[in-house]
Amino acid sequence: MSTWQQHVLSNTANNNSNQSINNHNVNHRSSSVETCDSLGDINHTSSLSGDFGNLFNQSDYSDIELIVESERFYAHRIILAARSDYFRALLFGGLRESQNDNHTIEIKECKSAAFKILLEYIYTAQINLLKEKEEILLDLLGLVHQYGFQQLENSLSIYLKSILSLKNVCTIYDTACLFNLKNLKQHSAQFIDNNADEIIKTNEFISLSSVS
Repeated sequence: MSTWQQHVLSNTANNNSNQSINNHNVNHRSSSVETCDSLGDINHTSSLSGDFGNLFNQSDYSDIELIVESERFYAHRIILAARSDYFRALLFGGLRESQNDNHTIEIKECKSAAFKILLEYIYTAQINLLKEKEEILLDLLGLVHQYGFQQLENSLSIYLKSILSLKNVCTIYDTACLFNLKNLKQHSAQFIDNNADEIIKTNEFISLSSVS
């Protein structure tokens, strides 16, 4: 084989190799584009929730301290205000607590265990209801109703309906009546009617409030 023929074959081989690499790169880019197109909208809310969750009850960057039953919670005004009309009015509205640049606010008539759960929900939008005691969940329901977390109130009501029993139905019915939660109240009342013979013998039935 002559020298010029070897040179042509060498160039041809190199060109084919480069073309193969280019085709691979194009196919790789095309695959990436197709993957992005197939995913549509980007949704990284889980990582956002995790990042905000890392700020929960941390003194870093905190600009407000909330005192509940002598327990101190570190928080961030802007996050509280963005998540709750109640806290927006409390911290930035005309209420006394928003004046004089207060850095510490006492939250009265509130159970610290329930408040801690709500505060973590404000930062993460997550709660594991299964691990919480019923009495704490009922305290939480009261806070949620007071602070206007409608979506969480609905979720709590649905969960409480699912765990109704002879032992807890009167307490749950009492709470539903207190906060005028019509769906939960009706569901609890129906449960009581269906199991009246057993329920009227319980201490919980005897201790029903006048509101009920």
